[in-house]
Amino acid sequence: MPTVHAPDFLNNLMDLLRETFEGTGGQGSHYIDGRGHGSVFETLEGLDHALASTPLSPGGATIAAHTEHTRYYIQILRRFIAQEEDVRPDWPGSWQTRTVTAEEWSNLQRAIRDEYAAAMAHLSRIEVWDDEPIGGFLSILAHSAYHLGAIRLLAVTLRPQ
Repeated sequence: MPTVHAPDFLNNLMDLLRETFEGTGGQGSHYIDGRGHGSVFETLEGLDHALASTPLSPGGATIAAHTEHTRYYIQILRRFIAQEEDVRPDWPGSWQTRTVTAEEWSNLQRAIRDEYAAAMAHLSRIEVWDDEPIGGFLSILAHSAYHLGAIRLLAVTLRPQ
């Protein structure tokens, strides 16, 4: 069975996570629009709290809800990968943020940046790439990419023409 060279895996994983959250800086990309507005952080920076608090339909998830859920998901998976004690996810609770003030929206954007930074720092310290870190970080990537798409779709749909 072929072996994956750990540095190659790690470099590609980190590139994809950076692209998902930070963008490409206008360079070529693996899968998002590399023109400075496709990543999680680029997308959220362009939105105000009112738009972030607006559901597409009554009772629907808001951009603020997707953002908080994504932040929470990264935190829980990072803690699980680190094998912390008493990691008990509250997935329904992670969707409770629905509307935000301007200050809350700013704080939420800072919080998802901080959680992403913590996950990237943790990723760079992993010495043994076995099932938990591989599955955990691939889950963070896939889950975050899904919510990035949902956030971008909501933003485009809700933004006044």
